[in-house]
Amino acid sequence: MPVPHRITRLARRTLDVLLGVIILVVVAIVVIARVIPAVTGGATFVVSGASMEPAIPIGSVVIATPVADAQLAPGDIVSVRVGEKQAVFTHRILRLVDREGGTWLETKGDANDEPDPSIIPATSVIGRVAVTIPYAGYAVWLTSTAPGLMFVLSLAVLVLAGAWLLESMELDYERARRRAASVLTASSETATGEAAPG
Repeated sequence: MPVPHRITRLARRTLDVLLGVIILVVVAIVVIARVIPAVTGGATFVVSGASMEPAIPIGSVVIATPVADAQLAPGDIVSVRVGEKQAVFTHRILRLVDREGGTWLETKGDANDEPDPSIIPATSVIGRVAVTIPYAGYAVWLTSTAPGLMFVLSLAVLVLAGAWLLESMELDYERARRRAASVLTASSETATGEAAPG
């Protein structure tokens, strides 16, 4: 097999693998961001700060599942929604405080020197972190924006077009090789037939 044909075949196989990886990543993102929360009743968040490192690196995805107030305990990592802007953050529970009207939490990021400035009601808890997927948040973020989604789709189309082009080149090479082999066989048979009577 000629070297250019080997390179073409290797390039096509590489593009096939790349296309498979893109498809798997997109399917995994859909499962992480949509399917798991729908099944568990929880929520998926992308960690945009470093306050929980090293346990939860920046750019991680956390899946928080619903938990009853009575099941919360110190050491749990929870995602909470607080403030007028309903900001979401994920921190560890340091202690539970019983107050009139319910349970309140003191929380702290593992990387922070001090606990969070105020305690929060347990009703602010969205869920307890059940799964952490390091660095997957970058892919989730990329596919959750219109430009990012267009980039992924464009990349997939380019890879598919490249694989199709290389496969066409391989088929053309095979056809040319078969034609050359049949011409060679025909020439050989003709030469043998002409030489026989002599």
